[in-house]
Amino acid sequence: MPFDKPQRTTRRRSSAGPVPPRRPIVSQHERGHLNRQGPRPTFLALKDHGKVYVADMPHLSDGQLTHISKEAEEVLASLERRIAELEHDQNMALPERDTLIKACTKRDVTHRFLRAIHDEQEHRRNNPAVRDAANESLPRTFLEIARHRLPGATFDSLLQEALAACEGQQQQEVSEEEHTTPAPVKVVPLQSSVSSLPVVVSPDPEPGEAV
Repeated sequence: MPFDKPQRTTRRRSSAGPVPPRRPIVSQHERGHLNRQGPRPTFLALKDHGKVYVADMPHLSDGQLTHISKEAEEVLASLERRIAELEHDQNMALPERDTLIKACTKRDVTHRFLRAIHDEQEHRRNNPAVRDAANESLPRTFLEIARHRLPGATFDSLLQEALAACEGQQQQEVSEEEHTTPAPVKVVPLQSSVSSLPVVVSPDPEPGEAV
């Protein structure tokens, strides 16, 4: 019978590449323990912007903050209406209770989200560094706002690029001035090759003498 024969051992070819690592299997208990290690970052899922985290608010523009705030207020109003409907239901079943708990949790998150937007807007209006820069010049104000809004690596990269562009422009201007400025004309004094003749003054002749 074929089962009596020794089974053939298949070997993996060395040219097949490395074996991908196997992911460890995490149980439900361990997964819940990992989630309880620290607080999750606060975010809100919006229709036009997707997931917006509170930590990203300093990098958003004033217009984006205003639009996100309007969307968050619409989400809050919708949650308030849904919670009111569920609370007025006298014969609430278990699924509706779970929905009510989730809605209340999302309402609290939305409140924190709107509070974070308000704090960020107040910080921008009352930022003393921006006020001092605004009293000095427009470029200084723009530079100060960019320093607060952009991440550190992005701001440093843009600043270095701007400095390099300014240095290149200055070197180009100096080179153009050197090519367009005419060379000074050297004036060489001419020396006469003819020596001056001596002048002899003779006395006036006497009357009657022949000249």
